[in-house]
Amino acid sequence: IGSGPAGLACGYHLALKGYRSTIFEALDKPGGMLRVGIPDYRLPKDILDKEIDYILSLGVELKCNSALGRDFSLDDLANQGYKAVFLGLGCHVGKALGIPGEDADGVLQGVEFLRRQNLGQPQEVGKSLAIIGGGNVAIDVACTALRLGSEVTIVYRRSREEMPAFHHEIEQALCEGVKIMYLTAPVKVVTGADGKVTGLVCQKMELGEPDASGRRRPVPVPGSEFELPVDMIIPAIGQEADLSPLTDRGINVNRWGNIEVDEITYETSRPGVFAAGDVHTGPWIAIEAVGGGIEAAESIHRYFRGMDLKAGREAGKEAHDRYAAIPKDEMGQPREVMPTLPPEYTCTCFLEIAQGYTEAQAQMEAARCLNCGVCSECMQCVEACQAQAVDHSQLPETVDIQVGSVILAPGFATFDPNRCETYHYKKFPNVVTSLEFERILSASGPYEGHLVRPSDHKEPQKIAWLQCVGSRDVKYNPYCSSVCCMYAIKEAVIAKEHAPYDLDAAIFFMDMRTHGKQFEQYYNRAEKEYGVRFIRSRIHTIDPAADDSLEIHYADERGVIHREVFDLVVLSVGMEESLETRELAQRLGVDLTEYNFAKTETFQPVAASRPGVYVCGTMQGPKDIPESVMEASAAAAGSSASLSAARYTQTQVRELPPEKEIGPDEIPRIGVFVCNCGINIGGIVDVPEVREYARTLPNVVYVEDNLFTCSQDTQVAMMKVIEEQNLNRVVVAACSPLTHEALFQDTMQGVGLNKYLF
Repeated sequence: IGSGPAGLACGYHLALKGYRSTIFEALDKPGGMLRVGIPDYRLPKDILDKEIDYILSLGVELKCNSALGRDFSLDDLANQGYKAVFLGLGCHVGKALGIPGEDADGVLQGVEFLRRQNLGQPQEVGKSLAIIGGGNVAIDVACTALRLGSEVTIVYRRSREEMPAFHHEIEQALCEGVKIMYLTAPVKVVTGADGKVTGLVCQKMELGEPDASGRRRPVPVPGSEFELPVDMIIPAIGQEADLSPLTDRGINVNRWGNIEVDEITYETSRPGVFAAGDVHTGPWIAIEAVGGGIEAAESIHRYFRGMDLKAGREAGKEAHDRYAAIPKDEMGQPREVMPTLPPEYTCTCFLEIAQGYTEAQAQMEAARCLNCGVCSECMQCVEACQAQAVDHSQLPETVDIQVGSVILAPGFATFDPNRCETYHYKKFPNVVTSLEFERILSASGPYEGHLVRPSDHKEPQKIAWLQCVGSRDVKYNPYCSSVCCMYAIKEAVIAKEHAPYDLDAAIFFMDMRTHGKQFEQYYNRAEKEYGVRFIRSRIHTIDPAADDSLEIHYADERGVIHREVFDLVVLSVGMEESLETRELAQRLGVDLTEYNFAKTETFQPVAASRPGVYVCGTMQGPKDIPESVMEASAAAAGSSASLSAARYTQTQVRELPPEKEIGPDEIPRIGVFVCNCGINIGGIVDVPEVREYARTLPNVVYVEDNLFTCSQDTQVAMMKVIEEQNLNRVVVAACSPLTHEALFQDTMQGVGLNKYLF
């Protein structure tokens, strides 16, 4: 009930969970206060309409001109079969001033004034207005009336510092020409012989002692009354909800006239009825109402399923636990200033004032955030995941599994180069880590495999790699991370292969540790065949140069000082154990070395200190992939040996459905599944054309293309299609049969087809 931000958010999230919901709106257009309380110059209505249309497209039904108490009651909804009710009524009733004459012709509540204007309803606007109040509604009324040609004065009983409206909105109003009389309170409305407003008697105030809100209480100054000549008065001192339809309906209301709800579940005192938004909090910001609608949708979902409405939802605890501590010495960075239309222009029209960030500003603003650990429920992860692997409705659960041994292979964390202040990582946009450079080169990365630098997307002509960042350094980690030398050489070679020009690639090193199989030969090829420069020097500082480039000073092996300017600098960061891995080891009772790797014995390199626990890969120490694979085999062997006595005691045999009999006379029904796997296939083959061509072939009854045909989700979908379409032959156009044939044959057997029909 109510199509404001709370009701829309609740309906949207219920739709995502698969529920059919109906939104009842008293007005003839949806949006609540987003539509009738916010002027177009702050929220253009075409933007609001697009958002609402998207929500309705998910199956949410909207019924306008349907008011609670006038057209239906809560009991009526129950009789119609609705199993739960959400109240998002908002606060649409303005508060009275409580002064003589305020019922005169020419006195109109601020929320009513904005409602009529935003809905395009006719109303007479005075030539000179007095607006009472200091909140955002008062500012919006003032700026709206100004655009309609009125002379506007805001009367506020406290000082500028106590004014609750947003500072930037006050400044905007003043720049547009709104006048504000501070420390002034209305006393009486003055009317003429015809009963219409002719003036407002006001009284000067001074600030006394603080009241319950912490603001200093305004006290009248004796003998300071004066009359302000106006022909229209608009009170905007607050709003409240109309709860008369809920009287005697089992819903408790607090002393402020707001609906009482459980602060975690948003359930009211009447079972199955939930509430959020302004009707619960009082007039407040839209995003707070959205948050309440989301939480209420989760409660309704649990209510339908008979689940505990509070489980795992302790107020504020989860969000607080997921925040990362901000370093005390972290320097603050001011917000980006959003471009706006000039006040001398905006005061004449209702065009949107805020013009939005540029791309560079948006990136700078996003980079300010040091603490994005809490999910903001934007659902962009769900939309971005092409494999549809994100299930946002999942809840954490604890599962006990009986095991005989544990193998720890949690990987590693890369060294954070922010600790090396002289490298200015994150401050200079073209200083990147080796992992970030891998993403630059990757076809699925941010630049689709094109070799460009982050700051301006220009192709770099010179790239420098700095070795041993966070490794072989007594200040950070004295050990060698084993892999940095080879991955830096690999990145330099691949970068030169990506560049359609003679890229200058330079690797600054202390000594190259290329002791693996054919590593030395690869090192020699990089230098002699590809022309990668290897410079024995450890770099201390990276300095800025012109055009976002970077300057490096270094001494060569002869002690000669050089200066070079590079377009891009790659920091070869080393390995270290993450905090999560250390906590895991502590929970499992596994001892760690002084460098936080698992402690093992020389002749038992994969056995942890606790019997039955084995480690491999970088859990035991820095190492490359071949050594990690070898240790993984050793850990598997050690685990198998310790479990040999229990082998086959809990074996489960997979039961396949009976194989379908397909006789020689049965007409083939062929299904074709074409893989469109990014640049690997889709970048070479015109997959849609292949798909459409397959439709024309004899006996082909079903054709589709999938992003990842080898994924588990696609296998499940394929089995469903085979059964629904009664397929008896399957053709899969995907990666090499050497790697995937067994997978697809297994899928065939899962639906009762002979695997050789694949």
